Amino acid sequence: MSDLDRSLQVRAFLESWSGVFLAVLLVLAAVGGWWSYQVHATQDIEREEVVVEQWSESTTYEHSAVITNDSLVFNKSERVRNRPVYYVNLTRELDVTYVYEHTAETGSVNVTTDVRLRYRGVEGDTVLWQYAEPLASGRDKGVTNEDNHTVSTAIEIDSVFETIQTIERQLGAAGTIEIRIVAASSVEGTLAGQSVSETYESTMPMTVNPQTFRVLEVNTVDESGQRTETVEQPVDPGTAEAVGSILLVLLGVGGAAGLLFAQRSGYTTVSPEEREILEIRQQEQEFSEWITRGTFPSERDYEATILVDDLEGLVDVAIDTNKRVIKDEQLGVSSVLDGDFAYLYVRPDSPASDWLVNYADMTMDEFDRFDG
Repeated sequence: MSDLDRSLQVRAFLESWSGVFLAVLLVLAAVGGWWSYQVHATQDIEREEVVVEQWSESTTYEHSAVITNDSLVFNKSERVRNRPVYYVNLTRELDVTYVYEHTAETGSVNVTTDVRLRYRGVEGDTVLWQYAEPLASGRDKGVTNEDNHTVSTAIEIDSVFETIQTIERQLGAAGTIEIRIVAASSVEGTLAGQSVSETYESTMPMTVNPQTFRVLEVNTVDESGQRTETVEQPVDPGTAEAVGSILLVLLGVGGAAGLLFAQRSGYTTVSPEEREILEIRQQEQEFSEWITRGTFPSERDYEATILVDDLEGLVDVAIDTNKRVIKDEQLGVSSVLDGDFAYLYVRPDSPASDWLVNYADMTMDEFDRFDG
């Protein structure tokens, strides 16, 4: 197929479907415009929880004892602090300080604490009995991060031994006796704009024997809190969305403008003669098994020449006479030669059209001037 025929097919296709193409392009432009508006004008808002303030609450125990008897290791009246072991022969009393504090930059709380000395008989994981005696209590209002809540008490070592002996005398020696200081704090108020209402329990376990008073690992509070706010931030459109929406608008508008220009300039207009040529091409493909390419006779060797109106009719003649259709590509003429008759179909764009129709008595030498 020549470039000319291919161009003609393209123009005919555009002429037939130009309305559909124009509608599709306008829809693309509208969709691209709506998409671009959504991307650029109606910006999405992202909501995020942001921590604006953090704080912590904690409790601690401090313990110490004053040496009451001289020894090679410790001096009398010396205070020893936060030791794992205190010696019964050297001290009579263990001083204990319980502290609650927080780190919130704003707000304050009211703290109430009760401190008890708790005895408990256990056997494995089973609690056999439990007894507690109050040691101290305290209440502070408006505790901020610049101060703390403190409750101090003292444990008389001899009194602890007397209590243990009394319980064993009353109940008998069964299981193991656990001793611990228990501080229960009620915290109420506002920290960093957040309402606080908690109860915390902190313990300091101990073991005693006739020689030592041993402090075990304490169990205290270390809690954290935070205040959050919902922050709204605009979300920038992605590059693909921003560029894609604009390209879609340009494609729709540019394509529609180009198609309208082609229509007005006549590029998509196909003349009746060109449309007939396209139909001939289609028929040549359809009847290709009956058509043979060749050259039109150089002289008029036949008594009668019959002009056929269309190629399909010429193929019918070939079928009826059981002859081949000879197609001259250069002249644009197809013929069926049968005895003394020449059946011809002349394409509208054939350079031999005028000669064959109006000047049939000319020879091919005279026809040369119509070639090309």
